[in-house]
Amino acid sequence: MYRAVIGTIFCFISAILYSSYFLSASIIGAGTLNPNYNVTFDSLKFFAVIALIIGVAYLAVSEYEYLSSRRGR
Repeated sequence: MYRAVIGTIFCFISAILYSSYFLSASIIGAGTLNPNYNVTFDSLKFFAVIALIIGVAYLAVSEYEYLSSRRGR
């Protein structure tokens, strides 16, 4: 049960980081006059992917434990 909650929290963190990547890029891009000015926020996208992988792994382990405990009954 707790692993499912932790996995959901990690997926939520991933969604926030991924959306903040595009939000921050649009805020910075709106203030520039030069269209060739390129600021990247690759670390946000990287951490979003890492958080998503951790969250999905926690959810998968939680479901595996739940299904294996139901078979043992």
